Amino acid sequence: MEYLLKNGKKVVIRTPVEADAENLIALIAAVDGETPFLARNPGEFQISVEQAKSIIADIQSSTQGTWFVAECQGKLVGQCSVGRIRALRRYQHRAEVTFLVLADYCGMGIGGRLMEECLRWCRENQITQVELGVVTTNERAFAMYKKFGFEVMGTIPNALRYLDGTSVDEYQMVKFL
Repeated sequence: MEYLLKNGKKVVIRTPVEADAENLIALIAAVDGETPFLARNPGEFQISVEQAKSIIADIQSSTQGTWFVAECQGKLVGQCSVGRIRALRRYQHRAEVTFLVLADYCGMGIGGRLMEECLRWCRENQITQVELGVVTTNERAFAMYKKFGFEVMGTIPNALRYLDGTSVDEYQMVKFL
């Protein structure tokens, strides 16, 4: 889907193809180095182009989840994944979403467009409970999730520990569809 952003530029939200593998790896590595809000330290995301292609091929035929990328003027600037928590029947109504957007593209509405696509996939796949974790100090992401109707269900203290020894808490949020 093509969307008009707040800055007047267009973004295309689509599922990745194998040709995106190298650019996806670069995108994830770049965002890992830009923000302390992700689960990884910079450099911890270590997959090969071939592994990325395999993941993309697997997700294209999966009924358990999907992946979306945000492309702006030919450049991958964000991505999100959504998938069932577990393959067991009792969990089939629950899915988890994760997001990342390059810092230079934050605040333009890309995260919201990615969320819309994730929620659409959830509805189409009979998901009734969408879950995510967000660092409590990530005010921009927290505000977006609240805007989409996610509610805080709890807080995990010291959820992430940084290399310098400091820790941050994480909200567990849920949206009921």
